[in-house]
Amino acid sequence: MKDKTEEFKFYTKLKVRYEETDAMSVVYYGKYFVFFEVARTEYLKNIGYKYTDIEKEGFYFVVAESNCKYFNPAKYDDDLKIYTKIEYIKNSSFNFIYKIVRENKTENPPKDGGYPMTSKLKQTLPSIHTEIASGYTVLVCVDNVDFKPKRIPEYLRKAIKDFEKF
Repeated sequence: MKDKTEEFKFYTKLKVRYEETDAMSVVYYGKYFVFFEVARTEYLKNIGYKYTDIEKEGFYFVVAESNCKYFNPAKYDDDLKIYTKIEYIKNSSFNFIYKIVRENKTENPPKDGGYPMTSKLKQTLPSIHTEIASGYTVLVCVDNVDFKPKRIPEYLRKAIKDFEKF
């Protein structure tokens, strides 16, 4: 899954919190699925639908399949961008594709005992993106009482297709 970030119309930013790291000082592998969930809910909010509003209408989106590939470690206080898109939508299921990148500010360390750059100055530097992980989830729309598959509502289907242009 080597999607380029230009192919994504949406991303959300996330700063790695200390509690998300493990004894090796890197993000614990299971936390990436939490990052995917954050991106997924923000994506839906971006197109006008909150999970809580969807649930009030009598259905849930349950994760039926998930996958994550890890390329580089993320660490405490890293600034991450989680690019998110929907690749397909079927009768009762659809998928999300994710690409997590670290945004690194290019900075040469100070020489001769100079002072480190201020965060304000760092904001003006160009960014270099390091790919951290990529993955996907397949969600199934189910009735919130009996958990049987249910057709994705037309209004949501239309909003996704309009946003993704497919």
